[in-house]
Amino acid sequence: MNAAPARILCIEDNPMNWRLVQRLLSQAGYEMHWAEDGLKGCELALELKPTLILLDINLPGLSGFEVATKLRQNTSMDGTLIVALTAKTMKSDRETALVTGCDGFISKPIDPFLFVSQVEGYLGGQRDRLEKGREGAALRQFSQQVVVHLEAQLREAQEGNRKLTEVQAELEQRSQHLSRLLSLSKDIIPIRSDLEILSKVLGQLTEELQLDRIRAYRVHESGVYFQGLAAVAGGFEETPVLPMTHPLVAWAESLAPGAVLCGSDLHQSSPWEQGIDLGLWAPRNQALMLPLGSRSEEGRLWGFLAADRAERPFQPFEAELAALHGGILQVSLENAGLIAHLAETSQALATSYEGLETAYEALKEAQRALGTQNQKTALGGLFMNTAKRLQGPVRVLKEESVALSQLLDQPGPPQGEERSASRQAMDQIRHATAQVDGLVRSLLRRAGRGEASAPEWIHLHELMAEELNLLRAEEALPEDLPVELNFQAPRDLLFGVHSDFAEVLGHLVAHAVEGLPRHLILRTWGGNSHFRIELEDDGAPIEAELLVNALEPFKDLRPVKGEGGGRTPGQGLSACAQLMNAYGGSVQIVPLKQGSLVRLSLPMD
Repeated sequence: MNAAPARILCIEDNPMNWRLVQRLLSQAGYEMHWAEDGLKGCELALELKPTLILLDINLPGLSGFEVATKLRQNTSMDGTLIVALTAKTMKSDRETALVTGCDGFISKPIDPFLFVSQVEGYLGGQRDRLEKGREGAALRQFSQQVVVHLEAQLREAQEGNRKLTEVQAELEQRSQHLSRLLSLSKDIIPIRSDLEILSKVLGQLTEELQLDRIRAYRVHESGVYFQGLAAVAGGFEETPVLPMTHPLVAWAESLAPGAVLCGSDLHQSSPWEQGIDLGLWAPRNQALMLPLGSRSEEGRLWGFLAADRAERPFQPFEAELAALHGGILQVSLENAGLIAHLAETSQALATSYEGLETAYEALKEAQRALGTQNQKTALGGLFMNTAKRLQGPVRVLKEESVALSQLLDQPGPPQGEERSASRQAMDQIRHATAQVDGLVRSLLRRAGRGEASAPEWIHLHELMAEELNLLRAEEALPEDLPVELNFQAPRDLLFGVHSDFAEVLGHLVAHAVEGLPRHLILRTWGGNSHFRIELEDDGAPIEAELLVNALEPFKDLRPVKGEGGGRTPGQGLSACAQLMNAYGGSVQIVPLKQGSLVRLSLPMD
């Protein structure tokens, strides 16, 4: 059984040196591990318990000597060899390495041809020893090196602490600036005046950066020039306008929006002299330029800020602060303008709404007048058609009344055939009277004179017979279309609104007539608990897929007629379904090979 390869840990901060050591010793069959500094090396050594540690002396943080001393203080590392790797070749350095706990010393740069054999020599038992009497000198040398190292680390810590203090002070200053900026952004939210927004934002920026002067330019709503305001004591004053073709405007438009230009970058730019001529900055001052790009049109300049102060250059954080103030200024001015526009639009809409409301009331009044006129016109036609239908029953009444009068005028009581003729005349008179009475009641209800909208006990058979006559009078049911009445329901008395069932029957007839039938059958059937009405027609058939949404309440949800021109369900069937729902009933459409059948089911209790 082969023994496991020796485990070697290399503590080396130079990756190139580590890769060379790894390649040489891995090829020789050793298990290699690496740590890049002293602290990690100590932790990894205690974890791995390697056979050999190759230790660089010049490490960041803990030096190699300190690592060796720390590891030798741990008894679990007694069986681990430590060999120093260093470019220090003086005898005192070798002695220091040995006195701190190293077992040997290999010089750097390592010799690729000898390195593996040197390592194997130490693994084979080779050890370097101190000369007698040299321990004290070596310990003094190590102590001196530790003191020097500690002094260097102390100086580094002091320098780091100084930098941290400076960073902390800068962060506190930034925090104060940002807190004031946040407070400013909250304060200007309700402000609608452009001058007041400019005064607050530019006033705070002037105070934060201790500016000598500041100017703000913004493109005019016409889009052909820039108008500017300069901050002065007590407010602002207008500056000469800058046309869109001005070289400074073209230069500002070429800059990255929101990127602050200051210091030598601004001094060495071509528009520097133009800015002096325009009074944007003084020749000897430190200047600042902030372009503000349009948020709606990419590549277009919305405006810019120009400022300066004497002597003290602008720091990076101050440039960032100027950019933040510029952004808040732009957003606040745009929002104020938008809110003002919305207020004007809202006022205009309110005025328009008042006009629309007046016009709507006038339109409703005209609609009511037109509806009254249309109702009069429709009722006039209905009265004429009803009068024509009454001519037949009235003629029967006249004829049978004359015949009955003749029988009554005879001196003796009627005999045999005369009695039969008398009874037949009375039956004819009763039937004609019932026809007249039914038509008159239906006509009064349709005219709004009857109790058509209040619940009452209704005989449905009687209602359907009367409404069929009225539908013929309205010409909604053709005069030449035969309707077979097959009333078989044992009970037809139901409590409801007359106009509801009149409307349902009208929709059923309209649906049947749309199919151009030659014959209709209106039947009733049921028991003591349910009343069913069926209207069957022999018109055109209905496509089955068109029945899916036929009873939906919205017409737009129903399928349209197919390319084949097939028949569609009547538009009023959805209204039938809604009315039947109110009575706890239901509507069913049954497609037939020829025509259709619509079935209504109503509970009687």
